[in-house]
Amino acid sequence: MAFVQTTTMTDLNTLTVNIPTTDLYNFQATLTLPTNSGSATQGPGGGTGTGVGAPPSTPSQVVVTVKQNGSTIYTSPAGATGLSLNAVQCTAGDVMTFALSSSLASDKNPNTVKMTLASSQGPL
Repeated sequence: MAFVQTTTMTDLNTLTVNIPTTDLYNFQATLTLPTNSGSATQGPGGGTGTGVGAPPSTPSQVVVTVKQNGSTIYTSPAGATGLSLNAVQCTAGDVMTFALSSSLASDKNPNTVKMTLASSQGPL
């Protein structure tokens, strides 16, 4: 039976997938990232349109680094909301790690980043 696994993690952590059998593997990840937007200030009397506009939003800077047995095989662009790695040649006993990191302080707040990773064995 082919290996299939879906795992979800929150925050800037590392997810590990232990490869059970030598074969090609596919990895698809979906990320939910924070929207780091400013807020508008109300004007005098609280009227609409009389306040100061919101500062520009700051996009998330989350990066996913994928390693196979400690060697980096993929690094996502900052703020990407997903990744797809297909037909990765793996050997039984290999360890795949998916590490999330960011230089933006608001990305480091608890429960602001979520990644769901689907791993499957065999060619597409």
